Amino acid sequence: MKKRPVNNPKRYPLMKTLSAFRRFVFFTTLLLTPLSAWSSAQLGEWIFFQGEKWILLDKPIEKDVVLAQTLNRSLPDDICCSMANSSGYTATWAIEKGELLLYCIDFETDTKADVRLEAKQLKQVFRSYYRKGKIHARWFNGTLRMAKGKVIEYIHDGYLRMFETECILTIQEGKVFCTQVYHNDKREGMRLIEAHEELSRLFPWSQFPNYKDKHIVFSVRDFKLTSDGKLLDVSVYNIYTKPDTLLAENKQRSLILALKETLKSIYPWEVICYNGKYVMHPESETLSIVRKKE
Repeated sequence: MKKRPVNNPKRYPLMKTLSAFRRFVFFTTLLLTPLSAWSSAQLGEWIFFQGEKWILLDKPIEKDVVLAQTLNRSLPDDICCSMANSSGYTATWAIEKGELLLYCIDFETDTKADVRLEAKQLKQVFRSYYRKGKIHARWFNGTLRMAKGKVIEYIHDGYLRMFETECILTIQEGKVFCTQVYHNDKREGMRLIEAHEELSRLFPWSQFPNYKDKHIVFSVRDFKLTSDGKLLDVSVYNIYTKPDTLLAENKQRSLILALKETLKSIYPWEVICYNGKYVMHPESETLSIVRKKE
């Protein structure tokens, strides 16, 4: 959607007070919901870096709660919010001379008007960081993840989706200290979420005759994989049976070892070469296996 500059800045006074309801919704979301716990995929912002436009998979303004509150109070009551963008605005950023700068923010109102606030119009909100017509993001410390190209793995949660090209910036007081660019890929193989039936077929049931009428449920995570999809190791951190049965520790160990060997017998697994690591999606899973009736 094409954005246009504001023709009449007075139409959207920066210090307009928000309704009590909108303030409640925004700050409840901001303070109580970690970005990794969103129930919906979040829209990214934009950042210009080395002459290219990237998707910024973060919201740097919201890293400073007081600053986010000041900005939120300055925006119109009729700004359009959504599950994918609870703040209602999208910021545009740039890295210039090794510094993170805020260019502008865009939003849409209930009347479908597209509004852009440039740095000069945001001066009052960001007065501590405004210098010579630019907003220097000195409040930000940490890492920023930005991406371009196609999505190689879609995850419907926050900013967790994976792109074919990603760049990680390490920033201290708005200055870039480290830049790492990754070229990601996905290699075909067995998907973990589709492996339940194959695991049930391959599991050594003859070693566990007492479980022929039960579902065995394993919680697994921390997969270690080779680049071609061979499983080296996995952590099993919970195990129980349905109908529920209390398992002795020695029986748990035997079942866990059998599951690990069964998982390792499957080759290849789908493997994602992601930001310098070989990972599996999902990163953790609950596996339920049951012996097929003969």
